[in-house]
Amino acid sequence: MEINSIKQKIKKDPVHPIYFLYGDESFYIDDLSKFIVETTVSPETRDFNYSIYYGREVNSPTLLDALMRYPMMAAYQVIHLKEAQQMKDFSELIPYFKSPAETTIFIIEYKGSVDKRYKVFKTLGALKTSYEFKPVRDYQIVQWISDYVAGQSWSIEPESTRLLGEYLGTDLQKIVNELDKIMLNKKGDNSITRNDIERYVGISKEYNVFELQRAIGSGQKSRAIHIVTMMMQNEKDNSPVMIISMLYAYFTKIYKMHFLKSAPQSEQLKQLGLSHSFFLQEFLQATRQFNVPKCEMTLAILHEYDLKSKGFDFPAGDGGGLIQEMLYRILS
Repeated sequence: MEINSIKQKIKKDPVHPIYFLYGDESFYIDDLSKFIVETTVSPETRDFNYSIYYGREVNSPTLLDALMRYPMMAAYQVIHLKEAQQMKDFSELIPYFKSPAETTIFIIEYKGSVDKRYKVFKTLGALKTSYEFKPVRDYQIVQWISDYVAGQSWSIEPESTRLLGEYLGTDLQKIVNELDKIMLNKKGDNSITRNDIERYVGISKEYNVFELQRAIGSGQKSRAIHIVTMMMQNEKDNSPVMIISMLYAYFTKIYKMHFLKSAPQSEQLKQLGLSHSFFLQEFLQATRQFNVPKCEMTLAILHEYDLKSKGFDFPAGDGGGLIQEMLYRILS
């Protein structure tokens, strides 16, 4: 279920004995637990009827004692267990999960995947208020950024979403922090451009992997070399490992595009992990510069230099020289 739908459901009917929030995407777990607390905890009785415990610090007897307490001057209390995956005797709570107190709302944050063959997770997983959050995949992140921005009543250029996605990866909290920084500081209109990303996030609109890929894919050898030279002046934010990894993903898409030319546009977008048809022309153009054998050769070169960037058969401390050498071989 999509996060906003879950929130609407909880807003209509917030009082439940147990909320079990689990999975590998901690951003959604944090976001939803905060929402549940805001929805269920009254500011007037917060000091008396809201308690936070951490899995690494609490044991089951202490937690059970808190769960069975009666609320003060309210219909219920809220007990919030964070980092439940670190609680050594978490499974000892199974009897409580089967018969919870009617005057307690128990919010459980369990950050990590669970094996539902175990009795404790089978019991919790059967609850209507059990929600699993899986990580957003690489190919989904551009659309996720676009949806998040739209949800804040802002807009963002397709190129800007791709640029942010390529540089920030799938760390949702990091992405949200950077987007919120832009929205907080920008005045005048509610649109995010590449100029805004350069100004507030620090990603150059001219010298980045996105522009490097475009130069390589369109056969602009001198421009590609110039971009790499400028990028390597700031190696802290443009590490060889990151550049090689992103170029490998880029050439994998070019390679796939050779076999998708006759496919419907929707299938091309799905297979390449692209969110907008705006980007398809770039990959079609790149297939003219890099045929199938050349793509295979380039992927082999990138694999070789990935190993070198990690210390195999190459001296440490010369990342710029490594990337330039690799680029000359790709463009030769």
